[in-house]
Amino acid sequence: MGGATADRPRTARARSRRSVRAWIPPQHGVWAMLLLPYLAGLRYGAAWLDVPLLIGWLSGWLMSHHALLAVKTGRWRRVRSQVLTFGAVSAACLIPVVAMRPALAWFAPAFAVFVGVNAAFCRWGSERATLNGVASVTMASMMAMIVPVTAGLPWTTGVPIATVTWLYLTGTVVHVKAMIREYGSRRQQAISVTYHVVALVCATALQPWFAVPFSLMLARTVVMPRRPRMRAPVIGIVEVVLTLILLGFLLTVPLGAAAA
Repeated sequence: MGGATADRPRTARARSRRSVRAWIPPQHGVWAMLLLPYLAGLRYGAAWLDVPLLIGWLSGWLMSHHALLAVKTGRWRRVRSQVLTFGAVSAACLIPVVAMRPALAWFAPAFAVFVGVNAAFCRWGSERATLNGVASVTMASMMAMIVPVTAGLPWTTGVPIATVTWLYLTGTVVHVKAMIREYGSRRQQAISVTYHVVALVCATALQPWFAVPFSLMLARTVVMPRRPRMRAPVIGIVEVVLTLILLGFLLTVPLGAAAA
């Protein structure tokens, strides 16, 4: 009797977690990808339109996540409610923003292309491919240009931040692949280290202070794969810390228009 009673709360919690996961995917690292360019872009000027922009951006990603899941599995009924709900929220938030800032519409074709890339890889069953990950981080990095436009500034204002966030997020794709799916692969490790050396050079050319966070990224890429295999949450914590460090630099160091 006591055991059965004790099992009921656990069963209820498990059912609740499954219900939440049916709507919010347990991909913790993706939130850093979605928020970093947006938050960094705010340094060029925040506007009240940035609030519906953020809600529309996050709900739009959730809609696309479930839609791409349907593309992969062919089970539209399982995600129909999620796609319709998140799609409605995203449209309700973004349509007024675009109406007030028509220049934002120029980003739509680029998003359509990258979403098409995501859909193709999902259809092929290769959603974990590096190129697919790069397509996703490219869309996220574009938010660093969209936020300034929302504040009434030219899209070029956010190009430096978009470039830096893209360098970091793309590096995360290749690093995590070396740490999880291709752990122990010397080839993938070499690709990861080589990429981070190039990223360090490029970021430092934009702003010498970026040598600090990108050196840390290179160090974690060299050291972590040499240690015993790490659990995904530990890898994720390291990435969260690096994301926060990079965000601090993006918000404070002179960069592009911010330096004027």
